[in-house]
Amino acid sequence: MPSERCLSIQEMLTGQRLCHSESHNDSVLAALNQQRSDGILCDVTLIAEEQKFHAHKAVLAACSDYFRAMFSLCMVESGADEVNLHGVTSLGLKQALEFAYTGQILLEPGVIQDVLAAGSHLQLLELLNLCSHYLIQEVLKSDRLTSLSEEQIWQLAVRWLEHNCHYQYMDELLQYIRFGLMDVDTLHTVALSHPLVQASETATALVNEALEYHQSIYAQPVWQTRRTKPRFQSDTLYIIGGKKREVCKVKELRYFNPVDQENALIAAIANWSELAPMPVGRSHHCVAVMGDFLFVAGGEVEHASGRTCAVRTACRYDPRSNSWAEIAPMKNCREHFVLGAMDEYLYAVGGRNELRQVLPTVERYCPKKNKWTFVQSFDRSLSCHAGYVADGLLWISGGVTNTAQYQNRLMVYEPNQNKWISRSPMLQRRVYHSMAAVQRKLYVLGGNDLDYNNDRILVRHIDSYNIDTDQWTRCNFNLLTGQNESGVAVHNERIYLVGGYSIWTNEPLACIQVVDISREGKEEVFYGPTLPFASNGIAACFLPAPYFTCPNLQTLQVPHHRIGTI
Repeated sequence: MPSERCLSIQEMLTGQRLCHSESHNDSVLAALNQQRSDGILCDVTLIAEEQKFHAHKAVLAACSDYFRAMFSLCMVESGADEVNLHGVTSLGLKQALEFAYTGQILLEPGVIQDVLAAGSHLQLLELLNLCSHYLIQEVLKSDRLTSLSEEQIWQLAVRWLEHNCHYQYMDELLQYIRFGLMDVDTLHTVALSHPLVQASETATALVNEALEYHQSIYAQPVWQTRRTKPRFQSDTLYIIGGKKREVCKVKELRYFNPVDQENALIAAIANWSELAPMPVGRSHHCVAVMGDFLFVAGGEVEHASGRTCAVRTACRYDPRSNSWAEIAPMKNCREHFVLGAMDEYLYAVGGRNELRQVLPTVERYCPKKNKWTFVQSFDRSLSCHAGYVADGLLWISGGVTNTAQYQNRLMVYEPNQNKWISRSPMLQRRVYHSMAAVQRKLYVLGGNDLDYNNDRILVRHIDSYNIDTDQWTRCNFNLLTGQNESGVAVHNERIYLVGGYSIWTNEPLACIQVVDISREGKEEVFYGPTLPFASNGIAACFLPAPYFTCPNLQTLQVPHHRIGTI
């Protein structure tokens, strides 16, 4: 029986197949990139701003029509070992080469301008496409930019649009330019006169919108849009005015910005950075925030004669320009009153006038008209009360009447009906206290009451009011020490009670008590950072601080001095 012949491998393989290596292209490119890094087997050196970069002509020509023409059309540079490049920065060229050899690039605000210029000059089309996506998705929409002004961002967008005539993206791109952040001169000379703007109805409308915004100075707080707000802001605690021992009235505006968070509790002015001061020093004034503008109204000022009295003047702080502007004065002089922002209006309630008379009047300010008008008065004269805006309503608690009667009432103003409505009274009377809202609860803190002998006593109890059930509850946590005439601010479910006065020592206070109610059943009261000086009649608020006004601003971290459920 004949033996069977074994087939060869060649005889067994009858078909054909195209085989592909998933890693070959990447490995070859990686090897070339390694050669570039090591400076071996390279045949050209590119020079930008006197900085040299090794490269391979074949790789460059494969990525760029600019280099392909340079090295293949008998140009002078085709046989040169070194090529000087003009019109690109060393940073831009470095990033462009990194992309040519890896297909990847790390784009960020600090380099995008150089990369875009290099990609445009060297005709790296894929790089330009990546830049365009980055511009739209990361830069033009970004709220985290710190290194570029809005004018520079505009110039970036224009440069990309003009490269290879990307005009089909113009309307999409320009709507993300925040023209409202440019000053009027820039809008006229840079934007409005530019051919791109003149050729686009959308762009023209955006620039005109910004010009109208700048012309309507008083109405800006109610005309705020994404195009008028700074790209990088961080909420921080501001303190405004007040009364201290050595200087009667304070006009400084400061924000909390410790150079060292670990030492933030040390009583040092270094923890508070100073901004533009108010036009005049005042205490026992009121503040309100509307449209990221800070409003200050009324209070007590000291005249040249040394006499102090209530005033009706008001002003507005713009954190974008770190500047103050006077607004229309109130109809009544007021101190120890309440100021609240609701919808597009400010409301001033009660207080004492320049003759120390207690007022029942209520007035509201319209930014669009820069005008105060009276609305429904309180049913009695009231001062030294507390107030807060919550649930779209203005709430007023406690206070003292013109007959020196301490109050425990809670009243709420309904702006649509121009009407005051009585709610369940507080658990005890309070004057010179503070009120704040977290979620759907009101909290009253500090202040004082009268004992059976008609002597003033400090109130350390904290009481909460449920807006939905109209019920008051005494909290199982108290203030660490009594505080009167304090500023109050709320942030991230924490209430900050700032400065004030102690009737025990008859001295102003430099402490900040923080009431953390973010965890139900695990509430905490502790001391926060110390003020730069002891002060009563001080005002406080949280306000977004733009990076270009407060460049070293850190994220607010209030350390615990004393922690515990009281």
